[in-house]
Amino acid sequence: MVFFIILGFIDLLFAGMMLATHLGAIHSWRFALMGAVYWIGKSILLHGSFLSVLDFAAGVYFILVMVGVRTAVVYFFLGIMIYKFVASLIMRG
Repeated sequence: MVFFIILGFIDLLFAGMMLATHLGAIHSWRFALMGAVYWIGKSILLHGSFLSVLDFAAGVYFILVMVGVRTAVVYFFLGIMIYKFVASLIMRG
């Protein structure tokens, strides 16, 4: 169960990085690439649920944010990752 809490925390961390990249506070492409690889890899590894599809979409969108795409979709993914973090905390026991 601790594994899912860690995954939820990492989701929240990369969602914050995606928002910071979207707002222009972080300009490093390495963070965006790490986040994208994490979300796409996790979605492939833990396939089978709708949240895995959203992880894949978040990874692809993080790459788009890195390239320069700026839309309100970033707030949707931020909300999803906050939900996943809170759900991992609630479901731990």
